[in-house]
Amino acid sequence: MKVMKNKRKGQAALEYLVTYGWAVLAIVIIAAVLWYLGVFNPNRYAAGKQSGGFSTLTVIDYTSTVPTTASVVFGNAAGTTINSIAVTIDNVTAPCSPSTNVAANGQFTCDVSTAAFAVGDQVTVSATYTSALSGLVHTENGFVRVI
Repeated sequence: MKVMKNKRKGQAALEYLVTYGWAVLAIVIIAAVLWYLGVFNPNRYAAGKQSGGFSTLTVIDYTSTVPTTASVVFGNAAGTTINSIAVTIDNVTAPCSPSTNVAANGQFTCDVSTAAFAVGDQVTVSATYTSALSGLVHTENGFVRVI
């Protein structure tokens, strides 16, 4: 009879651990997704210059003169040379310099002078480029906050 009591206690303990184990696993997964989306990044909520959404290209710096001009400096974090760079800022084509042969860890600047935005606006930036290594075309979308 004593053996049965110990088995029941063991089974209850195991069920307890498994139940709470699944709950902890769910919390870890949710926290990882929120971290990946940048919810825990304090720079996202800070005043001043804000940008985000890009993965291979990085926004190094930007400036704007409300209501029409903006200049964005991108960094190439692709690990290879990129070509055929085409950028739109606030749905307006922004010529880039240089627009081809930007080496890995290199920079290029894109300017627009016919957009329409106000201070505090989150301006959509879309960049399309071709990888020199694979020849594949990539598109990245992100934003900059007008200050």
